[in-house]
Amino acid sequence: MRVDDESTPVYGTPDGLPAGGVHPLYGTPPSTRDAEAPDRPPVVRRRSVPRRLTGAIRRLVRAVLRDRDGGSGLDWRDYPGIHAGDARSVLGGLRLDDTLDRNDRVLARVRRALEAEFRVHWWANPDTESLEVQDNAWGAASMLQIAHSATWRTTSGLTSVEDRDMAARIVAVALRHEGFAAQSLQRLDDEWVLSAHHADLPESVLTLRIGFSEFEVTLDSSGVLPAELETEFRDRAERFSRRDP
Repeated sequence: MRVDDESTPVYGTPDGLPAGGVHPLYGTPPSTRDAEAPDRPPVVRRRSVPRRLTGAIRRLVRAVLRDRDGGSGLDWRDYPGIHAGDARSVLGGLRLDDTLDRNDRVLARVRRALEAEFRVHWWANPDTESLEVQDNAWGAASMLQIAHSATWRTTSGLTSVEDRDMAARIVAVALRHEGFAAQSLQRLDDEWVLSAHHADLPESVLTLRIGFSEFEVTLDSSGVLPAELETEFRDRAERFSRRDP
């Protein structure tokens, strides 16, 4: 089935009126980007109760880790990645700004594909849009982030099984063109949930919910390194390159 490439309508515009040059919410760049102060979602630190408990347990075993370091004073809390040995894969992935741009493009393609077939209209909830600082395996802050997209929803959904199946197939085709090869579909009673993982790093997961009253789509990428921190990341990772915990 052909995916139409019509422009995405803007929430609040009359039916069928194209959005023109309007970009998705969190990727909208200024006319000139300041390299030292990029236009990005706010950085937050979200730590659930289980994560805090995990951090406490990890702190209890730091003495053991220091013993394994042979008294070198190497503190794995300073490791800039998530787990030992992931520096090469992190440096081989997209940087933060490129990831945000890619995610905007993917979300826009999904919205256009569903709008073209079902004439739905989209609106964005920007409250979910943020950059979350990730902890490393030793309970300290790493230099990597999770990029949470805005949550895009429609003003109507699908009731028939045939329409839901068609929606899932349309989006699956669009996502394969964007490198989201690993896909799974859950057919639940109240909604269908399509999950898709990008083949390359950083790890990116798109989730599309097809409900009776609305579509909902989000895209999150984890283990993302801001470009301006690359030099510091390399320097810090090098100290640990020959020391596995």
